[in-house]
Amino acid sequence: MGVSFSEPLWWLLLPLLIWLAWRLRRPWLQMPGSGSHKQRERRRLYTRMVLLFLLVAALTGPGFVSTVNRQAVVLALDVSDSVGSAVGKGEQWIRDALGKKPAGAVAGVVSFGRQALVEEPPGGRPSFYRAATDPGPESSEIGEALRFSRSILPQDTRRRVVLVTDGRDTGGDAVAAARTLHAEGVRVDVVPAGAPAGPDIRLDSLYLSPQSRVGENTLVELAITSDMAAEGDLYLERDDQLLDTRPVQLKPGENRLTLSVPAGEAGLHRYRVKLVPRDRAADAFAANNETGGIQEVSGPPRVLVLAEDAGQAQSIAGALRASGRVEVEIKEPAAAPRGIAAWAQYQSVFLLDVPAYTLGEQVMSELETYVRDVGGGLVMTGGPDSFGPGGYAGTALERALPVSMDIKGRGEMPSLGLMLVIDKSGSMAGMAGGAEKIALARDAAARSISVLTKRDQVGVVAFDAMPWWVVPPGPVEDKEKLQQLIGSIQADGGTEIYPPLLAAYQALRDLPTQVKHIILLTDGMSASGGDYQSLLADLRAGGISLSTVAVGAEADAGMLKALSELGRGRFYATADADSIPSIFTKETLMATRSFAVNEAFYPRVADWNPLLRSLEQVPPLHGYITVSPKELAETLLVSPRGDPVLAAWQYGLGRTVAWTPDAGGRWSTEWLGAVFPRLWGNVLSWILPADTTDSLHVQANVIPGSGLSGRDLQVKVEDSSGWQEVRDLKALVTGPEGDTVTVPLKPDGPGRYSARQPAGKPGAYLVAIAGGDKEPSQMLALGGAVVPYSTEYKETGVDGNALQAIARAGGGAVLEKPEQAFLTNLPPVKARRDLTPLLLALAAVIWLGDVAGRRLIIGAEERATLRRYRQRLLQKLLPRRASSGNKPAWADETLSAVQNLRRKRQEKVGTEKPFNSTGEASTGDAPADEKDLYNTSEKNTISAGPQKEQAQSGNKDTKKETKKEATASRLLNAKRRGFKE
Repeated sequence: MGVSFSEPLWWLLLPLLIWLAWRLRRPWLQMPGSGSHKQRERRRLYTRMVLLFLLVAALTGPGFVSTVNRQAVVLALDVSDSVGSAVGKGEQWIRDALGKKPAGAVAGVVSFGRQALVEEPPGGRPSFYRAATDPGPESSEIGEALRFSRSILPQDTRRRVVLVTDGRDTGGDAVAAARTLHAEGVRVDVVPAGAPAGPDIRLDSLYLSPQSRVGENTLVELAITSDMAAEGDLYLERDDQLLDTRPVQLKPGENRLTLSVPAGEAGLHRYRVKLVPRDRAADAFAANNETGGIQEVSGPPRVLVLAEDAGQAQSIAGALRASGRVEVEIKEPAAAPRGIAAWAQYQSVFLLDVPAYTLGEQVMSELETYVRDVGGGLVMTGGPDSFGPGGYAGTALERALPVSMDIKGRGEMPSLGLMLVIDKSGSMAGMAGGAEKIALARDAAARSISVLTKRDQVGVVAFDAMPWWVVPPGPVEDKEKLQQLIGSIQADGGTEIYPPLLAAYQALRDLPTQVKHIILLTDGMSASGGDYQSLLADLRAGGISLSTVAVGAEADAGMLKALSELGRGRFYATADADSIPSIFTKETLMATRSFAVNEAFYPRVADWNPLLRSLEQVPPLHGYITVSPKELAETLLVSPRGDPVLAAWQYGLGRTVAWTPDAGGRWSTEWLGAVFPRLWGNVLSWILPADTTDSLHVQANVIPGSGLSGRDLQVKVEDSSGWQEVRDLKALVTGPEGDTVTVPLKPDGPGRYSARQPAGKPGAYLVAIAGGDKEPSQMLALGGAVVPYSTEYKETGVDGNALQAIARAGGGAVLEKPEQAFLTNLPPVKARRDLTPLLLALAAVIWLGDVAGRRLIIGAEERATLRRYRQRLLQKLLPRRASSGNKPAWADETLSAVQNLRRKRQEKVGTEKPFNSTGEASTGDAPADEKDLYNTSEKNTISAGPQKEQAQSGNKDTKKETKKEATASRLLNAKRRGFKE
């Protein structure tokens, strides 16, 4: 124990300051004056010296150092997949160790996998039963767990970290972290905990050439490791389509296989290989039985045409093929690709009169990413189910298109009264497309409100067994508030359709709007019936239309279809709840807005673009869908009304085109001959990615790092033609779930660039190289890589050697018994308590006292008041202070004189009363007499009886005055004698 100083050199300043203070106060000390004046000046000097001492002491950084015996332990539990079922044994070991915790010790619990999380913070009474957090079981970051445990340990304790793990470290820095903790005074002990080592089969690697050509064969080389002889089936997929399957015979150790498959069509392809053992007992982990790769196949550009009308698709496909050497593939919207890698196989995509709800939210989001980040081209043509009528308002595809579905500027729109009737029964809590159906219904209602105007009125009624007004019918004023109310809908209860429909009709019939419409959504059947015939008749009589949406196979599609037909609305049946928002948007817009313009006209050129090359003379068009151009878009052809007919713009790395007439039906039949091949040839040439990849070579590799899977994605780019200058390039990395991250490329040398990005989940990653802020925003090259499974699944069982190495580096040992977690084998710890705040507080108090002593003037009256308060305080603190041992010398004599006076007076009146040993009267009259005597006055004589008092009433006043004087004289004389003695 003792005091230490972090900045002791400040003490050298103290003598100088003390001398300076004395010099400054010396003239005041030498001034002539009374003794009290000099005493006051000396007191002020001493006060300033004390202040200087305290301030200099605070500057030196003083601290009280003492030895600490309290112990703090953090128990870190490995809950990764490699530990397996042994996690329960580790939890039991920790519970037993906490039960052996000595009094005064501090303990906490941490669970770790990909990251470390607190189960129980360090405390004197931790309560732990089992791991409740989810730190990510796909990896074991032991080094991160050690550093995290050290960070939550109290500093003023003897510290220890106990690792309960199998030693399978995926981070690779466990030993270094343990050595760092040991150097900081933290002991690291380990406890073996892991599943028994068992046989395992794993796909170690897949190799295929990163580039190939159309017509060539691709060799897929596999490396498979098996701990025992086993049989299995091998499956090879390309872009989620099965290419080959074959049985395999595996021998113990490494097995190498080679598969030969056609390279496929031009584009970027994703390969996946999966091995399924026939004997499950021979395989400890299923997560390491799958791997993949990416290959780019060069050849003619590939174009995907999505259309529900095969005839319309064939006409545009013929026009595209006539424009040059291009491969065209026609698919229905339900067969659209899934995933960014699948979309990247195509250089452009055409949507021919495809409604948004047939694509779904996920596909539209992937298409936007495909255009913006991969550099693909997108063309949307008009039709009854395209643009606004197709329900694209507010979708991801509307953001990518050069036009918006809002046509508010085209004349006066009728006001709309809209009632949304939404099923909130318990079945709506089911999942669809990765989200709850009720969540998609809430999104659909919110999106419908977003496209309404202030002239419209809306109401939202949710129903289960009873209807419930979520948004009471009223004007659309505060859209955010209405959307917040819609967000409160939760799924629960049964299904009764008639009551909410009746409530919606009753609320809608009285609204002062020009158009009235009801949208009903349900995924089930009504538990009871109702008078639907009368209700539908009332709807038709009131000019109210009804559209219905049946979600899933359990919905009563027959009844809902009949309701929509008799209600003069539209019926939608969808098995995918992901399409609900776009259906609601379409219905909301179609209720009031007539998007289709059916009239013959010749389009007028508004702006020239290469898309209009060789189109000087064109036949008339007979209609189109009304849209509004975006501010930065190029509107090339317009109708006589000024509406866009052909518009285009650059969106991210890609380009998009909007053609508002159809692609070969009732509106553009006369363009099918010689005009469409020229038009679509120009469009295709403009939207296809520029062929600038000859000078850029992209290489993407997976290396160990800090990503979610313990790996990083490393991107290297070589520019063979631009080594003389440094280009501003960036890499757009798109993960397997469609999320895109922009990573700047840093120059590594002449014509060489690189970047590093933490990888997330295993899967295919696409890398698009584009120009930065100083270059045109277009795709310059494309590459990709596949992140394999985590190294967590490469080995099983406890790694004893790794545990020994961690314990040695951390200055600890391998523990066997739970009570060893709290052994008193930790080195002593010196704790230091900073005294600076205490010194500064004391200096502040003294300084305030010094200022008060110089500024406040205390006179005689104030001093007397202070003395009285002091005496009262002493009386309260020492109530028996005037005891016999502390009485003055004259106290006994005075008391005796007082007693004699009382006795004589009582003899005169004939009422003598005995006194006790302390001089107090034994009756109730004595205290009053005693009080009169101490106050040197007498109020009344003691009456000897009623008769005698009447006899002496004449001279009563004279006797009282005489007795007062005599008593006061005797008391004064007695007091004087006491002082003399």
